[in-house]
Amino acid sequence: MVTFSQIDSSSNSNCEGFEEMLPFSRGHPEYTDELLPETQGIILSSFYYGYVVTQLPGGILCGKLGAKWLFGGGVLMTTSLYLLIPLAASWGVTAVAAIRVLEGLGEGLTFPALAHAISNWSPKFERSRMTTIICLGIPIGNIIGSPISGFLSSSDLFGGWPSTFYLFGTIGCAWFLLWCILAHETPESHPRISKLELQHIQLNKNEKTKTEVSIPWKDIFLSFPMWAVIIGHFGHNYAFLMFLTMMPTYFKTILHFDIKTNGLLSALPYAVQGISALLVSYCADKLRESNKLSVTAIRKICNTIGLFSPALCCLGIIAAGCQAQVIIALLCLGMFLNGFVYSGYNVTHIDMSPDYAGVLYGITNSIANTAGILSPMIVGLITANGETVENWNTIFFITSAVYVVCGLFYAIFASAEVQPWGLANRDAHKDDQKKDKIYYIEPTI
Repeated sequence: MVTFSQIDSSSNSNCEGFEEMLPFSRGHPEYTDELLPETQGIILSSFYYGYVVTQLPGGILCGKLGAKWLFGGGVLMTTSLYLLIPLAASWGVTAVAAIRVLEGLGEGLTFPALAHAISNWSPKFERSRMTTIICLGIPIGNIIGSPISGFLSSSDLFGGWPSTFYLFGTIGCAWFLLWCILAHETPESHPRISKLELQHIQLNKNEKTKTEVSIPWKDIFLSFPMWAVIIGHFGHNYAFLMFLTMMPTYFKTILHFDIKTNGLLSALPYAVQGISALLVSYCADKLRESNKLSVTAIRKICNTIGLFSPALCCLGIIAAGCQAQVIIALLCLGMFLNGFVYSGYNVTHIDMSPDYAGVLYGITNSIANTAGILSPMIVGLITANGETVENWNTIFFITSAVYVVCGLFYAIFASAEVQPWGLANRDAHKDDQKKDKIYYIEPTI
């Protein structure tokens, strides 16, 4: 059984008295589950054991079943299992970890399905914006979810922390009903799309093969641009998932924030990331439309800023020591600049291969999300002898190094051009290269 006990938050860190530095955070005893750091790492990473398994099958299945039902079914499976977490907690840590693995299996279907849907719906000169707007659901979810979770966990509603899982599980199931009614597989199958919008999408997206085709596995895995996306994706995910899963622990054990303050501050970096991602995606699409820079150059510039800048911010956090305001400012600055990656590696799958975008995303997301297994476990191992500033400095240094190495690999080897294997119909590839310009449809009167 997972139990809760009172702890002294000043006993496991050398940032003494730090809670006095922010007016809305005052030091007081907090409540946490009696789990060793290594065990916490296992529970946090268990989701990704399931998540990485279904990425590639998801990429293959979306071509057969369609993105609508694969995405919707994955979300329904994951959120339904949220409702079982409080019950599983009464059975023990193993039961919670098992449910988390099953959640990951469902969630692993969603991102390949999203890439497939974007390929179906996005005009090429709106691709950065469309992909970014959709992916902004991730930081927006954190912005909304973190403070709500903090508030509910500190309340007496349904026992406190279980109410968080009941709320988001119920919302997910209700969302699935709306998805079934409102979502459609392609523009051509949408009953309410206007002729003007349909023509605009059809004329301005890459040609796709409409029949089922074999997947060029060998060409994909021997492609350096493909490996550049894989490595870039891994670099972003390692840091993103480390911050997502472990920052609340850092705020609690090192900076001594209470649970409500923790929730608010955990959401803040994602708010600024969402703003930057949206602004950059608009600029990236306008740059592509102007033909002032190649698509590859745009992707590399965005990805380099998005990975190298937060690497510097991680080093700044190490130098900041126990200065609360500086640490929070650096976290926000790093996440703001990290928003550039949504117009970098995150769009390159569709740039390289409209026909196999779901498969490519399944491959890269499967490999990249091994970071979700590694990062909590690494944090758990490093902090096994105590939650100290020195140990967390080691964690931030490793994160910075991952950012730099992966960013360099992408900058050297990436390409956002349609690859020779990227379209099943090679003639369509040649035609598409000739007409890389935008078409506007004037409404008839």
